[in-house]
Formats: sequence, structure tokens, C-alpha cells
Amino acid sequence: SVECAICYTYLLDGALPDVVCDNPRCARPFHGSCLYEWLRSVPASRQAFNTLFGSCTYCSGPISLPNISHYQ
Repeated sequence: SVECAICYTYLLDGALPDVVCDNPRCARPFHGSCLYEWLRSVPASRQAFNTLFGSCTYCSGPISLPNISHYQ
């Protein structure tokens, strides 16, 4: 079982963590909805078209969340 690195649960509203940090040394999993809320709360995050870009909560490496209209 893999827990979300933000909410620390396996299932969130029936969904598994489906987004992984791009840094292979970190590779922490996130629920898309948790990552969406995290990236929206960080002032340094930015949005381009339908993708949010920001930093991983653990390693501060770059992370992105495509198709954000799904989480809004």
C-alpha cells in the first residue's frame, strides 16, 4: 500500500495516489486532489493552460499536475 505524501491515506474518496514526484530520488505519491490544494496554497506555484507547476512537499523538486480542471 502506498500512502499520499500530503494526507497520509491510501484511499481518498475511493481514489489511489496517482501523481508521483518527478525526482527519482524522492518519487513520493500524491492524490491529485491533495496536490492540487497544496500547489494552490503555495505562492510560488504557477499555472500554464491546464497544468499547475510547483515544488514537491518533500524534496522541493519540480512537480506538475496536468488536467487541473478535473480537480476544480
